[in-house]
Amino acid sequence: MNTFLENTYLDVLGQINLDDFHIQQAFEYYQQRYQASSLAQQFVASSCRIDDEFKCDLNIGFCDRTMGTNIPKARTPEGAAIRGSLQRAGLVRSTGHELFRGCIVIPTVDSNGSIISALGYRVGRIRNGDKPVVYWHKPEPKTYVKTGMSYAKELIHGQTYH
Repeated sequence: MNTFLENTYLDVLGQINLDDFHIQQAFEYYQQRYQASSLAQQFVASSCRIDDEFKCDLNIGFCDRTMGTNIPKARTPEGAAIRGSLQRAGLVRSTGHELFRGCIVIPTVDSNGSIISALGYRVGRIRNGDKPVVYWHKPEPKTYVKTGMSYAKELIHGQTYH
């Protein structure tokens, strides 16, 4: 394997780990927001939509639309990396809106402690187009590699548009 391809491959693998780290941070933030919100806790306690087994889940979170204000701006290298990571995972849209905005978030964790999927239940008013229940699955690693390699090819050929 030539050195360039090997280094590119290692960079992509490093990004995967960084993406996992940012996903974990997002769900930890949701947990903190749930613990600080009596509204969210009351919703969970009184909701018939949420199974009793989930109501005591220690990983339960609440997306109160404040995460974006706690991430550095997209113009900074750190902010761009975090936001890009969350966009690749599908947790944040290109507009900056969170997938789980206004939802109680219940993540599913694998045997390694990594978050692999999540379920969100909307709290309060459901706007036009919003679903009362939101599902998310972490993209497969090959999806990250395919996206990364596609972007790299565009860069090499000068076909990116910003």
